[in-house]
Amino acid sequence: MTTPNVKTKQLNGEDDQLQRIETLHQQLKVEQARAQELLAKLKSEDVQPPKSLLKEYHKQAKRLGKEIGGKKRMDIGMSEMKAEEREIRELEARVSGLEGKVRGFEGLPPDRELALTEVEKMRKELVVLARRRDEMFEGLVEGDK
Repeated sequence: MTTPNVKTKQLNGEDDQLQRIETLHQQLKVEQARAQELLAKLKSEDVQPPKSLLKEYHKQAKRLGKEIGGKKRMDIGMSEMKAEEREIRELEARVSGLEGKVRGFEGLPPDRELALTEVEKMRKELVVLARRRDEMFEGLVEGDK
């Protein structure tokens, strides 16, 4: 059987543990509130990068512009960037479509007249092959009778 002194020590130990748990719980609540506040701030549109980063960005953009020799504006906003990105995607789609059309002309000579002659030659060959196919089909049908 345990003595009252041992029971008191056990209760004191349990009280200490509960007190530590309660302290940790309160700290977690505070950290959660801070995290939620930070998340809300980050989700808002008012978030701007630190001025030191902006200055560094502009410095690098100017340096790159000089290296490239470009004289484009480097201070465009997000909406302008998105519009330009949309234009680029549209141009890429258009280029892709044009490349598909160009592939249809592969194998043709670069000279227009020679290319037309080649196309006409292929059309005649197509007509001959279509007649041959039809004759073979008729032969099969007549053979079944």
